[in-house]
Amino acid sequence: MNKSETLYYLDQRGIKYEIVEHQAVYNMAEMEKIALPHPEADAKNLFVRDDKKRDYYLLTIKGNKRVNLKQFQEENSTRWLILASTLDLKN
Repeated sequence: MNKSETLYYLDQRGIKYEIVEHQAVYNMAEMEKIALPHPEADAKNLFVRDDKKRDYYLLTIKGNKRVNLKQFQEENSTRWLILASTLDLKN
């Protein structure tokens, strides 16, 4: 779904939401420079894939936490994981 379809979907189901748009940031230091309405709810998204490009995962965690990919692999019985590339994200 594109943005307008997603918003329509939420509206039709009476789901409340708040839109905050900002430039792309690539680390939490950059994120701290943006005035967001709910800084206590900061989160980061990591788009990762397995080494065979078969399975992709979007990991969302609190902004002040670190991700342990090895632990995630073990707990979810996945293959070796790495950050997905910009090209992977577009495909």
